[in-house]
Amino acid sequence: MTKLYLKGIKYDKALSSTEFPFNLPIAAHIEQLIFETPVTFFIGENGSGKSTIIETIAGLIGLNLEGGSKNNVFTSYKEQPSFIESTRPIKYPDYPKDSYFYRAESFYNLMTEIETLDQGGGSFERALHTYSRGESFYELVTTRFLGRGFYLLDEPETGLSLSTQLQLMVLMQDLVQRDSQFIIATHSPILLFFPKATIYEFMNGDIVKRKLEETKIYQDWAMIFERKEHFFQKLFES
Repeated sequence: MTKLYLKGIKYDKALSSTEFPFNLPIAAHIEQLIFETPVTFFIGENGSGKSTIIETIAGLIGLNLEGGSKNNVFTSYKEQPSFIESTRPIKYPDYPKDSYFYRAESFYNLMTEIETLDQGGGSFERALHTYSRGESFYELVTTRFLGRGFYLLDEPETGLSLSTQLQLMVLMQDLVQRDSQFIIATHSPILLFFPKATIYEFMNGDIVKRKLEETKIYQDWAMIFERKEHFFQKLFES
């Protein structure tokens, strides 16, 4: 059995306020969120709260809210109120030797921070800014994710081709076999095929555990491929 490092998070609504993000619909449904498998996915529409929960977890375990490891302390925006102060982690006895937070929307800033800290130290084959977006993320995972780790990924599919997403899944499987745990927010139907992963769907202010075939993303993509002519006819008529 692969080691797990975070069993869940517990939210105390008594410590909330009327400000964002406490006014999000999901605030009524995160009293306790449990992670049972080495890979957990958060899925749902834009603005449903996936990234907010990922950021909350990052803050609870001491990771920089814009991405990176505990050594990265940069910030490029004024911090907003968050769930961090009203949430606590539920941890297993084991502690990870490695931890990292990848956040697609601030990855450019993280690459700059990495290059500043590295100062020619050769941590990567070449500067991450010289790669394409997808290549730089893939290089980060292959070089920096060390195993026996806790990894938070917010939309890792950004910039990745289908083949690279499949390669990422192979890397994830290897890291899981080396006692790693992943929590991932994604819009990718491909990544959701990862074996024995837990899927939480954020929908209508609720957070529901789903099987792959029950998810809206799976059903929507299946409909598009199976009824593509009818779907696009209706789409452009609307």
